[in-house]
Amino acid sequence: MDPLSDMLTMLTVKRAAQVRFESRGPYAMRFSGVDHIKFGAVLTGRVCLWVDGDAGPLQLEAGDCYLLTDGRPYRTSNAEQVPEIDGDIFFAAARDATGVVRFGEGLPDKIVIGGSFVFDEEGAAWLRGALPPTIHIAAASTAAAPLRATLALLGTEAGGGAPGEAVIVDRLADILLVQALRAYLAKVEPEHASWLAGLADLHIGKALRSFHEDVAAEWTVARLAASAGMSRSSFAQRFRARVGIAPLDYLTRWRMVRVRRSLIDTDLAFATIAAQNGYRSRTSCSQSFKRMFGYSPHDLRANRSAKGSSAEALRQFNPGNAP
Repeated sequence: MDPLSDMLTMLTVKRAAQVRFESRGPYAMRFSGVDHIKFGAVLTGRVCLWVDGDAGPLQLEAGDCYLLTDGRPYRTSNAEQVPEIDGDIFFAAARDATGVVRFGEGLPDKIVIGGSFVFDEEGAAWLRGALPPTIHIAAASTAAAPLRATLALLGTEAGGGAPGEAVIVDRLADILLVQALRAYLAKVEPEHASWLAGLADLHIGKALRSFHEDVAAEWTVARLAASAGMSRSSFAQRFRARVGIAPLDYLTRWRMVRVRRSLIDTDLAFATIAAQNGYRSRTSCSQSFKRMFGYSPHDLRANRSAKGSSAEALRQFNPGNAP
């Protein structure tokens, strides 16, 4: 599996329900912060989006997409000096059975589709550490071309009430997220070190793909460098510059994310999980796990047993909440 697919598959917990917002006339709404990655796309009309703390608003045109990654409150509007209403309350009250929220009278002159991806605690940290708080992908940009077909399908499906709509919209939302991240990768600046920047690098990207294809292999810096077609020293220096951490630190962190997910979602023996992630020693794996998360694999499994399931509460596990 390629690294981006591996990460999104491993880190995604669930999707919050998508919503289609149809409006006519001027409006201004404020929304509270949320602990997930939010996406939106303007199908028709123009919308102003202002995230708290940003220097200024984003002016969104038809075909534009955006990602909000750090959960800050934000405001949307299409006119100045309009009384602001609480968007959370309005959407909760106005949303119909098909997931459509309508504002104003008559045929809509603005249509926006939005939704969110909820990650487990560690997954959210991993993804947010690689992304800026706000990503805007303009419809006119070259990178946005693949998004247009997805947006056209979303515009047809979302809120239409056709059989199988929920499944199709969920899948299209998956596609939209990946396409948006690809568009971001196409313009990411070299000085912004992150694993996403590493994927965008010709040489580092090769090494990351090799690792994610076989996480359990006995990887060394020399072996990673060989897969990238570089010398060991040059690779280590370039990896740290692009990703922000040393190669073996990256390997350990991703392996621990995988170990944690397996402990939550499977009944596999810890020795098996450790081996699947490149550890020949259960003790070594356990020590690395505790250094990263602050609690042991045994603590996580014990909490799971006490709760009787691998529910979402376990993904947000805090040892202070353990029985």
